[in-house]
Amino acid sequence: MSLCVWLAVVGVVDLLRAARDATSRSRRALLVVIGVALLVLAGLSGGLTPTWWWSVALVWTVGLTAWVLTSSVALTAPPDRRPRWRAAAFASFLVPLLVLLLVGDRPLPNTDRVSELADRTLVGSVGGAVFVAYVAAALVQLSTGNVLVRLVLDAVGVPAASNEKQLRGGRLLGPMERLFLLLLTSVGQLGAGAVVVAAKGLLRWPELKRTSESGPTDVSEYFLIGSLASWLVALGGWLVVQLLG
Repeated sequence: MSLCVWLAVVGVVDLLRAARDATSRSRRALLVVIGVALLVLAGLSGGLTPTWWWSVALVWTVGLTAWVLTSSVALTAPPDRRPRWRAAAFASFLVPLLVLLLVGDRPLPNTDRVSELADRTLVGSVGGAVFVAYVAAALVQLSTGNVLVRLVLDAVGVPAASNEKQLRGGRLLGPMERLFLLLLTSVGQLGAGAVVVAAKGLLRWPELKRTSESGPTDVSEYFLIGSLASWLVALGGWLVVQLLG
């Protein structure tokens, strides 16, 4: 449950980012304040004990702050500094995830009370833990998924900023595709998910062919690597639901 809460807050904070990669220092500070406030609210509603505040809540806060700052700078830093910031961004996302999954992902102290309240709503039909896991996984597929994919593209030398001008709609199609794949895999329709993957290639083929006619470009790498990274984010969301739901 603690991991799902952290992922959900990260997803909400990333949704509040500016539409462009560049974010000002004041906006980053505001995002951190909003994120920490949401985590504190979650901790209070979950009835965290002092031990929890110095363990799980500390991982929550440090992980969120590090992710917002490092991922923002990694997309806009000078080329010679970007590798270090990208590494820090990946670490700030993966380390808290693994720590909360392996060590701190236990039910919050007031989970039973919250579950009793949830049973009186539609949430009770699927279970509170499953519902929170789905919400967290879905939120990560949106803006957070886009940031992760762009970091991967930059890391392999195929920056999204230049190639997305030729393959338009990636920032919108990516989240839609990931949410659809998450839904299909969650209901056991792996075959239908494979059809979606194949259909994307067919729909993009005219654009890929047109851009290659003028000479060798890295648009194909942008499409292939970006799509694979996007699908891995969707798969990660499905794993979160399976493990914690």
